[in-house]
Amino acid sequence: MVKIRLLGKKEDMHAMIKRIYQIEDVQVIETSDFYMNKGTSKYGRIYTEVEPRK
Repeated sequence: MVKIRLLGKKEDMHAMIKRIYQIEDVQVIETSDFYMNKGTSKYGRIYTEVEPRK
């Protein structure tokens, strides 16, 4: 299993998560909600766990 932290704008990260789900060799185990970064109104983070597809 690999844990990934994505940082950026909400709409950009949701687009990237969709692309990660489309990778044939990767299985997404879990994806968190969007969390706003402290001190900024523009950027946040999403955590996801992936593993190689068996």
